[in-house]
Amino acid sequence: MSDSRLLDTHMLHTFVIIAESPSLTDAARRLGVTQSAVSQCLKQLEDQLGTALVVRRSRPLHLTAAGNALKQNAEGILGELRRLSARVRGAADQGLVHCRLGLITSCSEVFGSKLIAQLSPFIEQMTLRSGLTPPLMQAFLEREIDILVSNDPLTGVDGLERFELFRDPMLLAVSTQNLAGLAAPVSVESLARELPMIKYGRHTHIGAYSEVVLRRMGVQANVRYETDDTHTLMNFVHDGHGWAIFSALCLAQALYLTEDVCLLELDRSRHSRTLYLLAREGEMGSIPQQVAGAIRQILQGPVFDALVQRAPWLTIEAFAGSELWSDS
Repeated sequence: MSDSRLLDTHMLHTFVIIAESPSLTDAARRLGVTQSAVSQCLKQLEDQLGTALVVRRSRPLHLTAAGNALKQNAEGILGELRRLSARVRGAADQGLVHCRLGLITSCSEVFGSKLIAQLSPFIEQMTLRSGLTPPLMQAFLEREIDILVSNDPLTGVDGLERFELFRDPMLLAVSTQNLAGLAAPVSVESLARELPMIKYGRHTHIGAYSEVVLRRMGVQANVRYETDDTHTLMNFVHDGHGWAIFSALCLAQALYLTEDVCLLELDRSRHSRTLYLLAREGEMGSIPQQVAGAIRQILQGPVFDALVQRAPWLTIEAFAGSELWSDS
């Protein structure tokens, strides 16, 4: 062999079609390419192998001894590659040895345990990583995470499959003690006028989005406390230190802290963030879609049932994204 490089599988496939065709013109037609492209591929193979593979000027086309040997072995190699692809796809569909899942903290606390229980039949081992969106996104881009659930769809990154999971409507929270001193009807404007605000930190997505909501509504709030932690925020509200904007998913995180806390609808539930599931295209078969379906199913079942006990104005339609859970 005049060239030590491994043979290209595309070139092998092209050669098998050439060997099964009466002419290069017919091979080109079957492959959907030009005759020039077929001739060039044949020449590259012959140059790489250092021997002629077809008998020139013969009609119909005939293979040399070397060409016959290549055709027989190429068919076996290509067949094995097809079987390998099928086995890999089957493994992705039937179960992974190890799936690394990244969830923003609110999703991890609300869905994590139930999600593992639902996925265990087809995923043998799962690593669950939680935290804020920026470090999780970085871990996903560096391939330390296989599937990411976050509020950023990474639209600037190619080669990803994206599932819109659900809308997460924004709510208001104020202690019943503080509420008693406010004139009815209570609104975000009256809360901002009368009480300090407890807010998520501006470097968090929900903190930044809260600022957007206030600007949209033309409300100026006196922000006295900032925190990145939902439980700390709800404790501050519970103890009467101020009011807060947070989301339904964050409420599900901290339901046990909402005794003596009044939950109010914000602007008729017009404001919400959206949660997405991201995975790399073609790497995990149907598993990303199964994970997305499991999350939606948990939300529509036990999570929603618990939320409406404390926030009865919430409807399941408030959580429906553009896909309307059609593949759940």
